[in-house]
Amino acid sequence: MQKQENSTPTTRLQDIFNLHHDQAHPDKIDAAIRANCRVSGTNMWVLMFAIAVASIGLNVNSTAVIIGAMLISPLMGPIVGMGYGAAVGDMGLIRLSLRNIGIFVGLSLLTATFYFLLTPLQEAQSELLARTRPTLWDVLIAFFGGSAGMVAITRKEGGNVVPGVAIATALMPPLCTAGYGLAHGNWQYFFGAFYLFSINCVFIAFSTLLFARLMKLPRRGLVTESRRRLHRIVIAAVVIAVMAPSSYLAVRLVQQELFNTTAANAIRDAQQQQDFFVLRSSSDYKSKQVRLIINGSGNAEKITRTIEQQLENKGISAAKVQVMYAGGNAENIKALEQELAHNKNSSQLLQNQLKEQQDFIQAMRAGLVEQQTHETVLKEIRAQYPEAEKISISDGIAWSRPAASTDGEGSAEKSATTRVVVVNLQLPQALEEKDRTRMQAWLAQRFEGKAVQLLLDAAPASR
Repeated sequence: MQKQENSTPTTRLQDIFNLHHDQAHPDKIDAAIRANCRVSGTNMWVLMFAIAVASIGLNVNSTAVIIGAMLISPLMGPIVGMGYGAAVGDMGLIRLSLRNIGIFVGLSLLTATFYFLLTPLQEAQSELLARTRPTLWDVLIAFFGGSAGMVAITRKEGGNVVPGVAIATALMPPLCTAGYGLAHGNWQYFFGAFYLFSINCVFIAFSTLLFARLMKLPRRGLVTESRRRLHRIVIAAVVIAVMAPSSYLAVRLVQQELFNTTAANAIRDAQQQQDFFVLRSSSDYKSKQVRLIINGSGNAEKITRTIEQQLENKGISAAKVQVMYAGGNAENIKALEQELAHNKNSSQLLQNQLKEQQDFIQAMRAGLVEQQTHETVLKEIRAQYPEAEKISISDGIAWSRPAASTDGEGSAEKSATTRVVVVNLQLPQALEEKDRTRMQAWLAQRFEGKAVQLLLDAAPASR
């Protein structure tokens, strides 16, 4: 009783956060980590299956499938072993972990690349694209996830923390995305995804090292003080080198988001002063440009000045605002509706005029949607064929000669025309027939409900 009465709030707080209460014996922790570092036939097969499952999940954009692949992946073991080996001074374990990580990465890239070379679904889905631009937040996820994993590994009863860490840190999807980049020759995807994997590896290992030191796990190797100092320098250099690019990308992302939010608020304020509505908008922080396609009765020049003034008031100077008026006049439509209600004698005429205005607005909107679709498909084709010399997408009309009639009449009147989407792709070398068929099938899916004509040209050889 006397001991409890003398305990201070600080003592109670330290007792609550004490990691040694249910910590397993150091020998048991050491044996568990070393067992997970080993490369065995079982691990190799499980890894290949997990990579194949993750690649399929990325290919069909299924989050549930990707999560399942991360749960069965054995990639965490050697990474934790590398951080633990650095903490306890076991150079043999560090070398073993690095070697096994290299084997796992090589096998993963080979499996993912082989899958993406064979699959007929060549489009990069959102789940795959999300792994190509890592930021500082990925560093934080890897660090805190690795910390939770190390704490769980060192408990007498591990619980279900480790599977959650495998999902949160997401080691599998970046390797599969890197395989996609290799399969399609897209080095931007490859390096972006592999950088994300490197972030996860380094900071899971780094958090493992810190918590192993914090829990004062005994040293397992004989390392001189000078060698320890060298290890500290190397670890610090690697951590800084890996974190620096992600910090830069995070700053750029925050700046872009702040610019987008400020531009959206400026447009909203301008709408309260001018009578217009936005059909489409885009903003770019790098060039400080805001582009709008609008409709309504507002004047484009006045709207431009109003938005620029709003941006100036919010601290963004020298912004370039481009406003394009898409046509159609909401005020005219309202006037026609009122006139229709008060003048029944000319109702049919007014209805026709009203319908023409509405049809015009709908046609403009449909045209904008088609243009946006064309731009999206163009970017996707460029990602698939970065070596292309020229790519064009346009709407056209195709005419086909009908079969000869049996009644002897001319066939000109019976000839039919159809609207088609024409995709012209000029490559340094002609595509093989199977690639052409695959491309045609993909375009038919992207332009669902429309006839698609694919024109493939080989670029003339340079002299």
